[in-house]
Amino acid sequence: MDRQQRGSPWTLGGADPFRNAATHYFLPSENEWYKAAYHKNDGVTADYWSYATGSDTAPTAVTSGTTPGTAVYDQPAGQGPAAVDQSGGLSPYGIQGQTGNVYQWMETDYSDPGNGDSSGDRGIRGGIWFNSSTLLQSSSRDSNASGSSGGIGFRVASVPEPSCAVLILSAGVVRLARRRHRAAL
Repeated sequence: MDRQQRGSPWTLGGADPFRNAATHYFLPSENEWYKAAYHKNDGVTADYWSYATGSDTAPTAVTSGTTPGTAVYDQPAGQGPAAVDQSGGLSPYGIQGQTGNVYQWMETDYSDPGNGDSSGDRGIRGGIWFNSSTLLQSSSRDSNASGSSGGIGFRVASVPEPSCAVLILSAGVVRLARRRHRAAL
């Protein structure tokens, strides 16, 4: 039985007890979440924004909505979070409401970025509707034990479809991939 059939954990350069090699959907690691929220996505630099709205200036606080440059924060605690589809503006990657509204759990252990401690508190990021813009910044991170507090949610990440460049290994692979794709339609 090979490694993938046994379901061995994986990460680039090491083992991760929380992500199986056959996994398609998962909680993002802290690095994956951070890049999706703050990376400038210009394809050339390793530059990052301070806020997930693609800016170094705090977003405009709103109670709900999807207007660019906005986030749900600095609201009364009793208000509760906005609906998921009204949770603020888009990140540079086009992800809605990545900060504000509710904290988001990550797969990564807060104290162990190598993710070797299954009993450790998971990292959380993104801020929450009743706090200030300080918690929305890329430099802000925290931890929380699973299920120990309200106002915490999660995002599901997925393995992206392979790009055509990856599939162009040989003519046979490309034809096979095209056949599979048509069959799936």
